Amino acid sequence: MVDISQIGEFGLIKRIRRGLGYKNKEVKEVVVGIGDDCAAIKLTKGLLLIATTDSLVEGVHFKLNTISPSLLGKKSVATNISDIAAMGGIPRYLLITIGIPPSLSVEYIDSLYKGIKEATESYNVIVIGGDTFRSDDRLIISITLIGEIEEEFLVRRGGAKVGDKIFVTGSLGDSALGLEILESGINDSRSVKVTQQSSPQSSPIDEIISRHILPTPRLEEGRVLATKGLASAMIDISDGLASDLRRICEESVVGARIYLKELPISDTLNNIVFTQDKSPYDYALYGGEDYELLFTVRGDKVKDILRYWEGMKTPIKEIGEIIEEDEGIVLIDEAYNIIPLIRDGYDHFLK
Repeated sequence: MVDISQIGEFGLIKRIRRGLGYKNKEVKEVVVGIGDDCAAIKLTKGLLLIATTDSLVEGVHFKLNTISPSLLGKKSVATNISDIAAMGGIPRYLLITIGIPPSLSVEYIDSLYKGIKEATESYNVIVIGGDTFRSDDRLIISITLIGEIEEEFLVRRGGAKVGDKIFVTGSLGDSALGLEILESGINDSRSVKVTQQSSPQSSPIDEIISRHILPTPRLEEGRVLATKGLASAMIDISDGLASDLRRICEESVVGARIYLKELPISDTLNNIVFTQDKSPYDYALYGGEDYELLFTVRGDKVKDILRYWEGMKTPIKEIGEIIEEDEGIVLIDEAYNIIPLIRDGYDHFLK
């Protein structure tokens, strides 16, 4: 094991640069890449540059003993890719800032960046720079992702109108349950009970945990929704359906009605019962880190989206509709009771 103090910051940067394997001269549009104060990129005419940033902090977003460094690297990229997907864009360039505690070895950082490289290569993203610094007590990963999109295809949170239908991709709640399993102990029978036999290939618990550790950003799906003019508003579900739906409603100045029985909940989640007083709906509404797409569709385009979606691998589900702002955001339960949505999902600064 090599201690990072033995090679220093600049030695570590050189090592990272070699590991990533990118050279500026190999990518024509990158005028200045890793190794200078700023990166410079030529933009093609007619395209908007879009940028997002996200951070993962040890003890807040992950624990070293519940995720490998390689998978952590992949997840740090995936969470940013999801933001680009939510606007219908194409990810292009990535900058990484990492705070490293002295307790971590060079080999750990090597593995972390190996995961980052594998993820960026799978999405055709180029790492163009970043920063490293010493963190006293925890690992901090902050990524800035730059993308592009044709101006006419840009999808924002503020485009929903009364009468629009509300859709989501995939399933909801799996990631939150996966985190809960990791934190409580996978083999702790007092915390979790599996009520259905797993397949020979993988156990239900493995499936749930993988949804948390390695989310799949819906990049292709977001692109289709944007370029085909199907989504009137869109956001990725990072803090939970309840919170992210509220963001669409606030930006669009509308309300929303969600039917609980229509929420897409996986069979795996339904078949895992926790002793805590929670239902699958709690995980789906408030859990967070699903990184699915939440989007609205004009009523006259619902047939179009169902037709376009026939060849897509990721399912979509209609879960409600947009209503007037003064009606608020409400849930409709199985007995058709109206429940005002008061609680939100994850918030970094609230307990």
